[in-house]
Amino acid sequence: MALSFMLSWQVKHVPAEFYPVVRYNVLMLPLILAANIALATAFIRANDVVKNLPLVAAVQSFTYYFFIVVFTIFLVGEKLSVGRAVVGFSLMAAGIWILKK
Repeated sequence: MALSFMLSWQVKHVPAEFYPVVRYNVLMLPLILAANIALATAFIRANDVVKNLPLVAAVQSFTYYFFIVVFTIFLVGEKLSVGRAVVGFSLMAAGIWILKK
């Protein structure tokens, strides 16, 4: 969730120029590191429980993109096609279901 929030915040508030993007990423480095450590720990623990790493990665990707859509709508203020979003998430859910077998 933190990584998708940071991406959405950057799109909304950081100019698309080299130095502002570098500055933002350097300032966010501690948060990025903490989020990646938490993500790696969650992957290890989830894989110990589920014993299916592709499934764990697919669920994480589904969750990440879900939060990207939510933050895009509420933070960035963009309008998305609900139909296309539903189709996209349905395809991801079908892939997760297939990996679960």
